[in-house]
Amino acid sequence: MRKFWKVARHEFLTTVTRRSFLLALILVPLVPALLLGLFNLLNRGNENNLMEIFAREVANPLPFGVYDQSGLIKDYPDWLTKGALIEMKDEATAREAVSSGRLQGFYKIDANYLESGRVVLIKPEISMFTGVAQSEGVTDLINYNLMGSSQDLYLRYTNPIQFEASPINPETADTRDTSNMANFFVPYAITMFFYFIIIFSSSMMLNSVAKEKENRVMEVLISSTDPLSLFVGKIIGLSSVGLLQVLVWLGSAIGLMRVAGKSFDVLRGIVIPWSSLAWAIPIFLLGYFIYGSLMAGLGAISTNLKEANQSVFIITIPLIFALLSMGQLIQAPNGTISVVLSLVPFTSPIAMMTRLSIGKVPLAQILICIVLLAVMAWLIVNGVAKLFRAQTLLTGQKFKIGSFLKTMFAR
Repeated sequence: MRKFWKVARHEFLTTVTRRSFLLALILVPLVPALLLGLFNLLNRGNENNLMEIFAREVANPLPFGVYDQSGLIKDYPDWLTKGALIEMKDEATAREAVSSGRLQGFYKIDANYLESGRVVLIKPEISMFTGVAQSEGVTDLINYNLMGSSQDLYLRYTNPIQFEASPINPETADTRDTSNMANFFVPYAITMFFYFIIIFSSSMMLNSVAKEKENRVMEVLISSTDPLSLFVGKIIGLSSVGLLQVLVWLGSAIGLMRVAGKSFDVLRGIVIPWSSLAWAIPIFLLGYFIYGSLMAGLGAISTNLKEANQSVFIITIPLIFALLSMGQLIQAPNGTISVVLSLVPFTSPIAMMTRLSIGKVPLAQILICIVLLAVMAWLIVNGVAKLFRAQTLLTGQKFKIGSFLKTMFAR
């Protein structure tokens, strides 16, 4: 009877009770939660967002005057000016109204406006915020009068065309709201999250094997259990640790997004489908079996932890490539490159989760991805198991990628 369950339990309990692991597990979601709580506390009782608060503090309730030397402006409709722009018959009257505190300032439209386009703002104090709000209002007022005071024409000009897009295949179409930047930020966050969690979890496997081999603890372990049980136990135990991190961090992120959506308009309405989260569990575990096994094999064949860490880059090249391709994944989630990356086992743990966080992915592609991941995981686990032999674990030899691959895939 193999003793891998004892090894798995030992690895899991040893890792999750480590102070550094607990701090990372708790602080990663706790810090943004505290920042969000502090923001809500400071903003309690105020229904406006920060931009509205800023605008209210900076803006002056007094209106601006408009002195039109060109004679273009004939009409000051209330629905357009909202009382913020008042007609001035001459410059002297405008200056007197500003001096007496009835106006913030006034705009003087040049007599040759059609040729020069010149408008001068006259105000007691000039700052970077001077007339920011009403400069646009004056522009709208001039455009309205240039269109013969036609409200329909003006509204059509300011909202010229209502474009609509209709996808050929609604099932795989990208239906994101392109005006909401959060719909592009979330896939980036998902990509970085799964890249980080797979690298971090797999590195724990590398550190465990390499340290035990370097410290000669491996000799004691092999004397009490066989190498294959040691390998299987480690990968099961540490994959459970990685899954715990995924559930805690991803669950916390979803909860924080929902709470933050009440305070930040940009996050409002952002929803990650629960079906995508359900697929995340098998995709992460299979991805971990692939990269965790490769890391374990790297630790088994290296002489020390420093040498093993120097060779990690070779193994993680596919994940790095998928990370560098996330712009393509997000812009064209159903494009050829995105589909290929989400099906190739070495890149699919990141690419498929990025696509799932964006929208609908055909069920057939998800199932193919999982099947290919499972097949590759089985091949690599069996290949790395050949490295977990007493002869390999107890002897020190310099790491060579050729020897590593030859040992893994030799019959």
